[in-house]
Amino acid sequence: MREKQQDKENDMKIWKKPLAAVLAGMLCIISMPQVQPLLPVFSAAAAEETGTVGALTYTLKSDRAIITQCDKNAEEVEIPSEIAGKPVLQIAERAFLSHEKLTRVVIPDTVRTIENLAFSHCSQLQEVTLPKYLVTIGSNCFSYCAQLEELDVPKTVKNIGHSAFYGTAWLKQKQAENPLVQVNHILIDANACTDTTIVVPDGVTEIGGYAFSVLVQLREVVLPDSVTKIGSGAFWQCLKLEKIQIPDSVTTIESRAFYVCEALQELEIPAGVTQLPERVFSCCANLEKLTIRGTLTEIGEAAFSDCPKLAEIYTTMSEADWNAIPVGAENEPLEQATIHYNSILEELLLADLDNSGSVDSTDVFYILLGVAQNAVGMDSGWTPAQEKAADIDGSGAVDSTDVFYVLLYIARNSAGIPTTWEDIV
Repeated sequence: MREKQQDKENDMKIWKKPLAAVLAGMLCIISMPQVQPLLPVFSAAAAEETGTVGALTYTLKSDRAIITQCDKNAEEVEIPSEIAGKPVLQIAERAFLSHEKLTRVVIPDTVRTIENLAFSHCSQLQEVTLPKYLVTIGSNCFSYCAQLEELDVPKTVKNIGHSAFYGTAWLKQKQAENPLVQVNHILIDANACTDTTIVVPDGVTEIGGYAFSVLVQLREVVLPDSVTKIGSGAFWQCLKLEKIQIPDSVTTIESRAFYVCEALQELEIPAGVTQLPERVFSCCANLEKLTIRGTLTEIGEAAFSDCPKLAEIYTTMSEADWNAIPVGAENEPLEQATIHYNSILEELLLADLDNSGSVDSTDVFYILLGVAQNAVGMDSGWTPAQEKAADIDGSGAVDSTDVFYVLLYIARNSAGIPTTWEDIV
């Protein structure tokens, strides 16, 4: 191993000087109430009925009962599973918001949805029994329940809104165990991470809303192929985020996902994504190049507002199809960018810039030319696929080191020494 490394270093020394000369030449050229077994009190309405049972206020729909409010003095609450013959399926938005005396809640197994802010700011809440078949936990549902330490989230939960557990003792404990906090394969929080590069583990299916928000040190994120959704505000104000490759598995990118990611210069949208929602890339001040592999059906309001440097958009769509996309207001940068229609961006083999199926002197020429043009402030002329193929060491930038690797690869194989990229890089 040591000999192989020494050989690599010797090769590097041999090639570096002549390579520098070649590049130089090219540069020259270019309270406690409990629920009592009381009969509910009804209040009739045109389309629904409301009433109270114990400390709780509810609404009756055709197929369900919804808990809408609770007495502010309640300390312990056990929600019934049925009211007036209808199953309790839902706890409404803000139903227990800022109930500062509430310490314990038992939610029946009939409940499927707990809506946004339902228990937010219940500062004394210590014990919550979640239902076995719960599906949805809304945004900020338990936020700022500072004394809530234990919570058993059932496996049935598929939807978790942003900041659902923000400010809880439970979340702090989870962050101490692993700064990438997951619940049922949803990465709900990464705010305790301090690394500049974060690798999201395989198996994560969703990047939750605001999961990486305001991680000002973050420069690179690696997402696994298991991810299918990037939630709202997921990378909101990651000011130094320079590199993220969205895997082909992603089909949904929600609003403000990359809002104010000022360091992003280019991004590729996978084929499965058909909508770019409101402000998804707003205030990406240095975004220059965008590759859209699929067919868009909508571009939301201000999706690209305040993206003054957006210059190149590559799309597989025809000009007619592109012009037929409904585009919301405040998307002026789309009008100033050059749209490359019908751009089929095939995956190229490493270093095979001409897509000939082999790496040869023609590919070296294209790489050298692009590096030289970049060095004098000109555009490389590469397509996104070519630029990716030219980045041999995966550093995110194509430079003389990549040229060296290509020359070494060609030289060794031409001399009859079977060599792979793994042998070199």
